[in-house]
Amino acid sequence: MARLPRKFKQARRQEVKDQPTVTRVSRRKFLKAATLAAGSLGIGAGLSACATPPTRAPQQPAQPAEPSPTQAPATDAGRKTLVLAIQGFAHDAMKPVLAKWEERTGHKVTLESGPVSGNEMITKYAPAFQSGVSPVDVMSDADDSGPTFYRAGWMEPLDEVIPQETWDDFPESFKQQIEVWHSFNGKRYRVPHEFAIGYTFYRKDWFDERKIEPPKTWEEVVAIGKEFTNPPVFGTIEAMIKPALAFVYMAYLAAQSGGNLFEFDDATAQAFQFAYDLIHTHKIMPETALSMDYTQQNEEYMKDHVAFMRQWPFFWDVARGNKNWYQEGKAEIALPPAGPAGAKSWWGGWGFSVPKFAPNKTEALDLIAFITNNENAPILAKGQSWFVMPRKSIMAVMGNEGLAVHMQRYAEANVPSPRPFHPKVAEAQSIVDDVASLYLTKQISLAEALQQGKERIAALG
Repeated sequence: MARLPRKFKQARRQEVKDQPTVTRVSRRKFLKAATLAAGSLGIGAGLSACATPPTRAPQQPAQPAEPSPTQAPATDAGRKTLVLAIQGFAHDAMKPVLAKWEERTGHKVTLESGPVSGNEMITKYAPAFQSGVSPVDVMSDADDSGPTFYRAGWMEPLDEVIPQETWDDFPESFKQQIEVWHSFNGKRYRVPHEFAIGYTFYRKDWFDERKIEPPKTWEEVVAIGKEFTNPPVFGTIEAMIKPALAFVYMAYLAAQSGGNLFEFDDATAQAFQFAYDLIHTHKIMPETALSMDYTQQNEEYMKDHVAFMRQWPFFWDVARGNKNWYQEGKAEIALPPAGPAGAKSWWGGWGFSVPKFAPNKTEALDLIAFITNNENAPILAKGQSWFVMPRKSIMAVMGNEGLAVHMQRYAEANVPSPRPFHPKVAEAQSIVDDVASLYLTKQISLAEALQQGKERIAALG
């Protein structure tokens, strides 16, 4: 079990000794502070989502008793209740691991339903953090919000807490992503718990009938796409409705072209051009894709209108859950086609962090080390597919089951590519979304799209 290093405990005791006595923050004072913070950040509309005042940590007795599994925390002032915020669908999977930690420490953990997007994370928690308080002790945090929180100094570094064996449990292909998206100034602030990557789903039954393999290159995407295209059937499809989804697909193609998406460089231009050609030149992707969301994209595939497509991991369960349609071979996974930079697909996701202002920070740091260790990661993964990652410990338990087989395959083939990074990631992604949509709907030229993108990115500072 992961424990806090002695030097961290000593530093924490000195920190507590040097601090003034902490008094309870009233709901009125908290809301007033949060309102001021929200106004300064321009996100007052989300204030009601973060109005829960922080939990006050009970005072420790002079000589706290050792935690006992049979001792009720509520009867002992040294027993604390921590709040862990994570999306509601993951709560049941968390409970067995949290119960183990509660038994080991004597503390309790209350689960709170966390936001479902990075923008909502910022709206909910930034006002509290800016006021120097936190309503939670441990949180599941998104790629879109994590860097904002680290750079503002609102998250606790985890280098002294998460053991090297946990980081070594991740595949080599994760290292760059962890350094870019989970770290800042050489320190790590978040431990990944989700592996969201765009997979290539294809109709293996159709391909077997024609005795052909799924496309391995961009050239084969076009050639094979033409073989299958006969409207309403198309070779491929993608959901690119604004907001956000045009960015997702452009980032996917830019990973394969080798483009630095937020620089709108020549390789990014190749990605934009390839998307345009799939729709307008080769006509193997329907123009309706530009106004389509993921639900509509999936419906087209399950109406037998698509031969192959890029889609997030959730489609694995969506397809198999459609009992009236699904049969073996209808939604299999192939490696992605290779562009000029190879067969790549960018990945991202969510991870666990501890706010700097966590009411029970020492215990929170122990908890995050526990739930992310190599023993408990597979327990979470077996409880909810959101926690399935190509970590060695998880693959040792689940490597021969379902989607985990393909996660391992993608990791071994070095497919995962880092998500495009920008310090103001939400704003930068919106710029890509805008100019890509204008170009793909023929409202501006490729040259104009690239120029507008560069100018708007530069304006972000």
